[in-house]
Amino acid sequence: MKKNSKIAIVAGGTGGHLFPAISLLEQLISEKKKIIFLSDIRVKKIIDQNKKFYKNKNVFFYSLDISRNIINFFNLFYNLYKIFNIFRKENPKIVIGFGGYTSVPVLLISKILFKPIILHESNIIMGVANKLFYFFSKKIIFGWGDQKRIKNKKAFYIRNPVRKKILMLRKKVNFNFNKKKIIILVVGGSQGAAIFDKIIPEAINSLPYDIKKKIKIYHQCSKLNFIKVKKIYKKYNIKNICKTFFDNLPEIMFESQLVISRSGSSTLSEITTLGKPAILIPYKFAKNNHQEKNANWLVKKGGAKMFLENDLTKVKLKQEIISIIKNKEKLKKMSKNSFSIGDDNSLLKLSRVVS
Repeated sequence: MKKNSKIAIVAGGTGGHLFPAISLLEQLISEKKKIIFLSDIRVKKIIDQNKKFYKNKNVFFYSLDISRNIINFFNLFYNLYKIFNIFRKENPKIVIGFGGYTSVPVLLISKILFKPIILHESNIIMGVANKLFYFFSKKIIFGWGDQKRIKNKKAFYIRNPVRKKILMLRKKVNFNFNKKKIIILVVGGSQGAAIFDKIIPEAINSLPYDIKKKIKIYHQCSKLNFIKVKKIYKKYNIKNICKTFFDNLPEIMFESQLVISRSGSSTLSEITTLGKPAILIPYKFAKNNHQEKNANWLVKKGGAKMFLENDLTKVKLKQEIISIIKNKEKLKKMSKNSFSIGDDNSLLKLSRVVS
């Protein structure tokens, strides 16, 4: 691809679609590439956290308001018209779709205008949007799971990209854990998780005193339960920092000995890049049950333990936390297994494939 050719990236809906796209954007900016970035209003908060990228003179950002209702024809045709005009104006040479229904009208216009399409699938199960455009794509990149799902010339297997600050922290990872201070990160994805807010504080409180007194919790709460969760931790005298969104999540994860999390692909990619043992609680309503399948793969690799939502109790969670925290060899083994899945060069590999 010529140096001055524009690359269009479309991502939206959830952090799982957006974070890998932002990571690639960061890499392409460093390579002086010109980028058209299309996203939607549902991820405005995440976009606002990364405003510095959109001030770059080589990045052209467009926001779309795309209805999830497929029979909303007015919204569909309005967005098709808008995207058509954007592409006529910007004339991208290639279009990279990161999944989610936000990408569907963009990829449709790309096909109509004979733009080459590259798909990125961050989960272990291919999403609906990527399935729709799979046969029309020039390449498809898989970021999670083993290299045996699809074997053909257009399939590439590259670990999901993560932000450069996380890759820099990866270089500092060691497997010597502080015995006097136990940091646990609780993160329920970009929207929080209400079930975490209910069960996890109770499970932490029920831990033996010799463990509980050493613990500090970083808990990403749902907005609905934020005040309630803080009060519970205060009542139980548990050291904590609760927020609905952590700006410095990579640094907190780096310092943590254990992560309790959903199992969206973006979060799992950050966990494995930093080599963190994890207790995973997949979101039971995730499409195609992809979160459970994402988590199950990491469990098989020895980097995590998993509870399904319907099976989760404070007693079971308490027992698992004790099992991991008190066994330093188990903690170290899980960390090394997790770390081995990460890839220092994933961004560079991805950049070469798409440009």
